[in-house]
Amino acid sequence: MIKNEYRNLLKHIYWGSFDSGVIFIFLSLMIWDDTENMVTVALAFSIPIVIDTVIDYFFSSFSDHHNRKKLFIIGNIGSAIALSFYGFAQSIYILYGLIFIKSLFAKLYQSSLDPYIRENIKEDLYMDFLSQRNIQMSVGASIGGFALMMLYGFLQNIALIFVVSGLIELYSTVYLFKLKDNKLQRRKEKEDAIDLEWIKYITFIYTVEGFGIALIVNRMLIYIHEFQGIPLGNVGFVFFVVYGVSSVMAARIYKRFNKISLKAMLITSFLLQAFLLIIFIQINQLFFIIIVWFIFELVANIADIYASDKINSSLFTEIGKRLSKFRIMIAIGNVLGQFIVSRIWDQFGMSMSFYFSSIILILLSFVILLKNEKHFEKN
Repeated sequence: MIKNEYRNLLKHIYWGSFDSGVIFIFLSLMIWDDTENMVTVALAFSIPIVIDTVIDYFFSSFSDHHNRKKLFIIGNIGSAIALSFYGFAQSIYILYGLIFIKSLFAKLYQSSLDPYIRENIKEDLYMDFLSQRNIQMSVGASIGGFALMMLYGFLQNIALIFVVSGLIELYSTVYLFKLKDNKLQRRKEKEDAIDLEWIKYITFIYTVEGFGIALIVNRMLIYIHEFQGIPLGNVGFVFFVVYGVSSVMAARIYKRFNKISLKAMLITSFLLQAFLLIIFIQINQLFFIIIVWFIFELVANIADIYASDKINSSLFTEIGKRLSKFRIMIAIGNVLGQFIVSRIWDQFGMSMSFYFSSIILILLSFVILLKNEKHFEKN
């Protein structure tokens, strides 16, 4: 991938990330304020995941045999238009329908752009790309979040927030048009047996993790807003500081941990996250809550960069379908986790849902610990 295309791809990611805060903050709190039922929130965020499990493989296979550039452009445009209508939904069922439509287009976009990136960025540059991508995503989401929060504070109109967010996402398509529709040859014709075995194992790890920490950002946002009594505008400020700064910092410092094996990093990451979730609900001062959440995101982001790089370097054939299988299994774990976590929240309280997540992460750490190092690490 030439320098100009690389730059255009990062610009697209930057502008396309402006709606991240809208999805997590306004959608979560809008539904919660209307229903005060965690299951309804879980349903809204389960729809994209259900799309992952049902349609992802078809779209990914379709992308492997058709023009990826046209597909991810169509997907991005459709997703942006559907997002613009969220605020005009007259009922929760209409909103669910719009989320379904957006999810379809977003899945077409993702299942085409992900393998495109895999095919066009050299392996020795991929980890650097992940770092730059995380920076652009977090900076875009933070700046977009602050701007949209200020706009909401001035107009007090959620519908307009979704419209503006959709228009910005639509604008990001401009940079997709500037990408070339080319496919570079890989250095190997197919995966080795160790590649495929490693991919299956890392898929299992991320599926269990997705099950355990389902709705974790939504839960933290609602906890700060509802149980700590923080106004909506301040919740948005906290989210973008935590999400933006932690992502940028992780992208800047991840190379300092390159001597640590991925196995050790994942074990350490999951144990720290479990410990931090317990602390998160035990403290009452907002400053310390923000610090704990920040460290939680930082630890998770650093481990994710390394795991994503290893997944990338393991794939060589039918990239779209293989990435799809990876996403589908994680999606299944997320769907199950969302409903179980939401039921625990509604029946046993907010605190129990966080304890449940901590227990799952601790158990997962022990499962990884029992795995032989030479079988886990991919050379």
